[in-house]
Amino acid sequence: MTDVLFVAFMNQMQTNRLFMLHNMCYNAAMSRSLPDSNFSRLPIVSLSSRYSSRKFPLHALTVLSGHSNETSIAYYNDGKTKDVPSYGVWQYTLAGRGRIDLKDGAHDLLPGSLMIVSVPGPHVYCLPEDSSSWEFVFLVMIGREAIRITKMIERHLGNALETDRTKRTLSLLYEMLDKLFSGEINDPFINSCYTYRLCMMLLEELSDTGGALREQPFEELIRFLKENLRRNISVEEMAEVMRLSRAHFTRLFSREMGMSPRMYLEDLRLKTAMELLFKEQVSVKETASLCGIYDVNYFCRLFRKRYGISPGKYREKDIR
Repeated sequence: MTDVLFVAFMNQMQTNRLFMLHNMCYNAAMSRSLPDSNFSRLPIVSLSSRYSSRKFPLHALTVLSGHSNETSIAYYNDGKTKDVPSYGVWQYTLAGRGRIDLKDGAHDLLPGSLMIVSVPGPHVYCLPEDSSSWEFVFLVMIGREAIRITKMIERHLGNALETDRTKRTLSLLYEMLDKLFSGEINDPFINSCYTYRLCMMLLEELSDTGGALREQPFEELIRFLKENLRRNISVEEMAEVMRLSRAHFTRLFSREMGMSPRMYLEDLRLKTAMELLFKEQVSVKETASLCGIYDVNYFCRLFRKRYGISPGKYREKDIR
């Protein structure tokens, strides 16, 4: 499953620069062992990361980060708030005690626990009345992949994770926060690289410690789509590959993947098109055909709508 998600990320970014940044993030995290106490050395700060120059819809991006020590019960976050854009929250407890209220009851958030929640969601997290303080570091993530991974972790592992076997994830989390606070991460692509690598690192470590995360249920279908991308593939055919009724397949796919089957296929075609234009330097018409879109004008409209630039200009101009 980790490999499938990683390939999806690389198809999204499509640049040698991001590939180098990915390796940089991974190697830095692997090369050091970080005591948890180092987090407390980070400044108490809340930092917004918004990028007006962002041209592509990066599917994993940290937009808010911080180090906080809450001492008032006014600190109260209700995830059931409606009509808000979706986002994910990672909150790692350093000292004191917080609490998360879920459908199955209240759970203490003690030092060493990592809270992961998606918003909107059926939860409340807060500083309880019988706790004098709660010190933590946090990230707020947006983007289709970041939210999908967050929800997958919620479904299979819950919202409060023990981190005794996720040291590489904590190391990368510290490095990312340190670089965000110091201003070293001041570019959306670098930010996205770190955000996505953090998600992948946690999935990798959790998968290595007991197999709680099940295999990607649509791996067979995704392989089929990639191998037959040039064809006109209907939702009915996708359902047949999965040996399910159309209605049941559509419901399961949308819940697991965070989008409808048609939207996923369109997304896969556009990501593949970007890769072909970047790596192969084929014509726009050939690219559209290879991706299963035979109306080149329609392809150009879709590409421009998704990436904010025509496929021709993307192919010719070094905007990366």
